[in-house]
Amino acid sequence: MRKAALITLLLLIPASSLFAQDWRGRRDYTPADTKFDLTPFAGYRWGGTIYSDQTDLYGQNVDLQSSANYGISLGIPVSRTGMKVELMVDRQDTNVGNGGGLFTPADNFGNFHVTYFHGGLLIPFAQSRTATPYVAVSAGITNLDPSQSGVQSSNKFSAAAGVGVNVPITPQLGLRVEFRGFYTPMGSNNNNCYRCSFNTYNHDLVQGETKVGLSVKF
Repeated sequence: MRKAALITLLLLIPASSLFAQDWRGRRDYTPADTKFDLTPFAGYRWGGTIYSDQTDLYGQNVDLQSSANYGISLGIPVSRTGMKVELMVDRQDTNVGNGGGLFTPADNFGNFHVTYFHGGLLIPFAQSRTATPYVAVSAGITNLDPSQSGVQSSNKFSAAAGVGVNVPITPQLGLRVEFRGFYTPMGSNNNNCYRCSFNTYNHDLVQGETKVGLSVKF
């Protein structure tokens, strides 16, 4: 009986050490990503000027003040390499101002909301067990929404590109860090913004952002 217990113990020790090892070191783990992922994120967005020759809403050039952004994205796998189609909603609640400098507050002309509704591709490279960097490209609609009475929002075509990295925490969970730049040409006059013209003067809207998200695979 004692001999049988000793044999059982000797068999359990290597088995327990096998299960205790890091999941990224298992032979059956593969960095191939063929699952959907849902990523809520938050970050910081900067840049963007609304020029007076595009709209007379403010009567002068005004800047979108740097502020936090937040949103969610859905990754849809299209290959075993980890490339995914991404659907994203990305919003910034900020205000427009003019002037200001070091330790000097800028004039505040009111609240302003910028929301990107984009679809695109996430293209990984140098994929490994510990981190997967990727390139992101997307296009869609920019919704410009000045919070003023009698003023409606305006929708514009936009495009974006960026780079990021996805760091796996568990097989179902990962930390995603990304930088992305957005470009919205303001020449198209297809909008509903009251008292806005948005004529073509090559004064387009350019913004950049850095964000962090928690990616859940399913």
